[in-house]
Amino acid sequence: MQNKIFNFIDRPLILILIGASYGIPLTSWPAFIALLIALYAAVLNRIDTKTISWFFALIIIGAVLITRYSINLPSIEMGEQIYSPDDKILNNILPESIRKDAKEDIEKLELPFEIPPANIEKNTNPWAFSADSFFTNPKMTRIIYSLDFKDRYDLRVGKLNDARYNFFGTDNKTNLIYGKWGAYYPLIFSFLLPQSMHSSKMCWTGKFYLKDNNKWNKFYTEEEKCIYLKREFWKNKKNLQIYAFDFNRNLPLSLSIKNHKNTLLYLLSIFSSISILLLLTRLNKSDFLILSIFTLSIVIFIVSQQQNGYPAGFSELPYMSRGNDGLTHYSFAREMSETLSKGNLIEWLRGRENIFYYMPGMRYAWAMTMPIFGESVLGLLLFVSLAPLAIRNILKKLTNDTWYKILLMTFLFIPILEAFGFFQLYLIKYTFLGFGAGIAITSLIISVNLFWQKNDYEHKIFELILIGLLFAFAISLRPNFAISIFILLLGISFYFFHTKQNIKKLFYFGLGFSPFLLIPLHNYHFGKILVPITASATIKNNMPNHPDIWIDCFNSSEIACSRIIDHIGIWISYKEPWYILIFLLLWIIIFHKNSSYFEKILATSMIAGHLQFLFYEGVARYSHGIWLISFLTCIPIICNTVWPRIDKVYKLIKNYKYYN
Repeated sequence: MQNKIFNFIDRPLILILIGASYGIPLTSWPAFIALLIALYAAVLNRIDTKTISWFFALIIIGAVLITRYSINLPSIEMGEQIYSPDDKILNNILPESIRKDAKEDIEKLELPFEIPPANIEKNTNPWAFSADSFFTNPKMTRIIYSLDFKDRYDLRVGKLNDARYNFFGTDNKTNLIYGKWGAYYPLIFSFLLPQSMHSSKMCWTGKFYLKDNNKWNKFYTEEEKCIYLKREFWKNKKNLQIYAFDFNRNLPLSLSIKNHKNTLLYLLSIFSSISILLLLTRLNKSDFLILSIFTLSIVIFIVSQQQNGYPAGFSELPYMSRGNDGLTHYSFAREMSETLSKGNLIEWLRGRENIFYYMPGMRYAWAMTMPIFGESVLGLLLFVSLAPLAIRNILKKLTNDTWYKILLMTFLFIPILEAFGFFQLYLIKYTFLGFGAGIAITSLIISVNLFWQKNDYEHKIFELILIGLLFAFAISLRPNFAISIFILLLGISFYFFHTKQNIKKLFYFGLGFSPFLLIPLHNYHFGKILVPITASATIKNNMPNHPDIWIDCFNSSEIACSRIIDHIGIWISYKEPWYILIFLLLWIIIFHKNSSYFEKILATSMIAGHLQFLFYEGVARYSHGIWLISFLTCIPIICNTVWPRIDKVYKLIKNYKYYN
């Protein structure tokens, strides 16, 4: 009995131990890699169950926690906000000289856009919220324990992903091209340094203000300079206040006060997490290969983004491109997290909209990870990292060893099947850019992996609940998956109810999917209208091939028919025969005598998913999920029927040429 209980808690416990090594919020790449290894060990059940191993792991984490709370780190109160001359509430708390300089600096920039004030209603704290401070109660934005950043992205200023600050494109007066990463909105900072930081050496570039002899002195430099923070700056005050501007893209603000205690704790966290992982995890070479390639893919993606002008580099903050849905989802999530941190659960559930216009799932995905992972993308990347494990498992079920190795490496690293979305870099890309496709596709892959069994579909209760839950999650993230998933639901329900006559399994499966009902319930409760998913389902941008256009085509309108052909070519084209092949194979699977019941249902659901692109846009991030599952569905018939026949024909041709 004790072993069963331990086997139940050891998987979440190893994640808790690694998280405790670094402390909340988990916002660093070393923490991500350590959690990634622990997550793989937990999911694959490759955890050491020896009592002695866990004993030493607990001693290590205990030593880390004691050390962390014994070392007296400086507690720095920090405020951050996008500065607007029209923000009366923020300007009222700024010293007059700093307020005057800020307005003059904004005028000198001659920005081609207006800066909306962050504060509209009167409040006691005009500084921005940060998800990093979810579990704390800061005076301004958040509490930090080290002041050392090279730019705004290194500092992970989440306010930059506020959808109100969305200017991009070209300045008509100066012809300055801002591009998809948008304008460099001015930021103002306030730091309260405790007395324990006196005599510290502070280096900086840019502009900051420090009060000395009752006067705010300006410190400005374009090349790095350093000063020593004299004890006299504090006088009899508990904290020394510093204001800083980050207004100019060509001169980003950087501040650095070396804190050896914080560096020591950081290294101790890394060392302790490595030690715990060595003690408790038992991953094999294949696991580490997948893990390593996934991590490398993140690096490759970020580097490729930098070449396209991505300003945030390797910051854990996912700086969203302007004008995209990803910015809106993240902005909603930050506001939701702020309301929840104040105890307002109802407003969090409302999700910033009375009736969902944008797909609802992504804002909740961000909002659920922010308390633990702060202003970072790391939590969502951990979920997406499960996709290659599920793909590996599916391929093992469907193919022989040769095909398994080829297809797995293709998914992990070789983009020869990327047209089908069969390339993990796309999942990373969609997640980093804030689109729901990456997480939705991962949810679909995991669901298909869990259900596609070879043992007469004997599933555990937990698996059935999880499959249903992931189906619901996928629809909330990408509503265009709804048609395919509903057909899968009907097929699976019929199987449990009629073929297996197992109402119990059907109940658990339905229980897992039931959270989907929260979406129409939300719309009805807050908006007083029953909307199944989103109110944007039938707008022109989402449904460019409206049924009216099809009717016009049937009535011999050449323009309408030409438009339909062009539209369909985005989804499937004669210039790309591999799409046509997979689409035809789905039909063959339905009628093939050797196809299993689930394969037939899966093929039917994918065909239905494809047919919606006769009306809706079939661009990559909308269609990749359908194409990927379609390709997986076709793998058995490709490997067992199509490829052997191609190989046979090839050998006949080769022999014919040899004898002639």
